[in-house]
Amino acid sequence: MKASLDALEFERLKKLLSRYLSTDDGKALLDAVQPSTDISELEAEHTLVAEAMAYLRVQRVPFREVPLLAAAVEKLAIVGSRLDIEEIEGVQVFLSQIEGFRIRWKEEAEAYPNLARKAARFPDLRELGRRLGQAVHDGEVDERYSPELSRIRRALEIARSRVTQKLEAMLRSPEYASQLQDQVVTVRNGRFVIPVRSDQKRSMEGIIHGTSSSGATVFMEPLAALELNNELVRLHEAEFQEVNRILAELTDLIQQSAPQVRAGRALHGELELIFARARFGREFDCARPRFSTRSLLSLVKARHPLLEDNLRSEGRSISPVSLDLDPTRRILVI
Repeated sequence: MKASLDALEFERLKKLLSRYLSTDDGKALLDAVQPSTDISELEAEHTLVAEAMAYLRVQRVPFREVPLLAAAVEKLAIVGSRLDIEEIEGVQVFLSQIEGFRIRWKEEAEAYPNLARKAARFPDLRELGRRLGQAVHDGEVDERYSPELSRIRRALEIARSRVTQKLEAMLRSPEYASQLQDQVVTVRNGRFVIPVRSDQKRSMEGIIHGTSSSGATVFMEPLAALELNNELVRLHEAEFQEVNRILAELTDLIQQSAPQVRAGRALHGELELIFARARFGREFDCARPRFSTRSLLSLVKARHPLLEDNLRSEGRSISPVSLDLDPTRRILVI
């Protein structure tokens, strides 16, 4: 079998087909493709591809790789794991994609019955998608999802305002004018500080959190702002803990639907491979084959796709060939 496949350049043909795939799942399925002699299986596959070719005449069907989706699905298999915000957003994007496919052919089932049946197998994960959308978007956990997170973030705004107001008052005060290098509040090590001249650092009570590259400035947290900064740090820690609690909760939600997510991912790959074949078929003007149970091979205006692809790249065209092989003519000499 391998010698025959090598002679037919089967792997090179798959590489040509891979141009029409965008996702790793689709490419993995293509890598596993082997020739089949099951007539019913072949007929079913070609029927789907023929419908996909017809559908592409009127509609585009985009397939996009979702970053971090594979990492998120793998992590779900580890007990006690917690997905990051970006991974949860990846799951959310994927759920939106497969929901689009699940409903795409519902109203066109009469025209595309096989595609409709295929898409109907996508799991209905709308509720999971809705919960994830409420909780996470734009790289952050939405405070509206959690009253506690909302309370913490309001307290953070107040604490941040208090400490910056305190430090800005010091910057404007004539008492500190000779000690300051600049009138700007900045952050070092997660704490609000002010820039103090290095030669004046002993004249101000506080904690040094860093030095400028030139050494002329130290970034100091005055003692007057110490407790305000402490409160800010405490609230940041509370926010961190609440966000992690929410991410763990969302991970559990996704974990409960992990088998459906994996099934949707597998079906998404299958559908992409069908449409990759369809796009290939349209671009190379392919015809659907008719299978015979008799010893008959009839090629009408046949073209070798690899040769045609090479000639196209050179701006040349291929010459089709027609031939028949049957029990009376079983050998072709080239």
